[in-house]
Amino acid sequence: MVILLFFIAISGIVSYIDIKKGLILDKIIFPSFITLVLLKYLYGTLSLDDVISVVIVLVIFVIPIVLNMAFGGGDLRFGAFCALFIGLPNIGYFIMIAGGLHLLLLLLLKKESFAFAPAMSLGAIAAYGIGNL
Repeated sequence: MVILLFFIAISGIVSYIDIKKGLILDKIIFPSFITLVLLKYLYGTLSLDDVISVVIVLVIFVIPIVLNMAFGGGDLRFGAFCALFIGLPNIGYFIMIAGGLHLLLLLLLKKESFAFAPAMSLGAIAAYGIGNL
């Protein structure tokens, strides 16, 4: 429960800043990532699967950066934070839900670009929920 509440707090802050300023700040993500690792370790839920999920997201999320799409390093790092939170069994749900939500937001707002952190945050929480039914 502590890990979930920590993730919700950080993802809310990151999403708000991303919507308002179009930035995902390293001074929030790096300490939060380390704190999440420590929390997962202390609660006995840190595993090799978490590392694998982070690597999968990094590999998948680097593609839009290489293709010079509206995607940046902050999105990449926040995606890794989300992957660490949800773990390997739920990574597919996270990627599909976050991508689908982002596309829906783009269509509803009639924009070509919009902050990705809110969709990743909701996608991670939804994937966590699906994985813990």
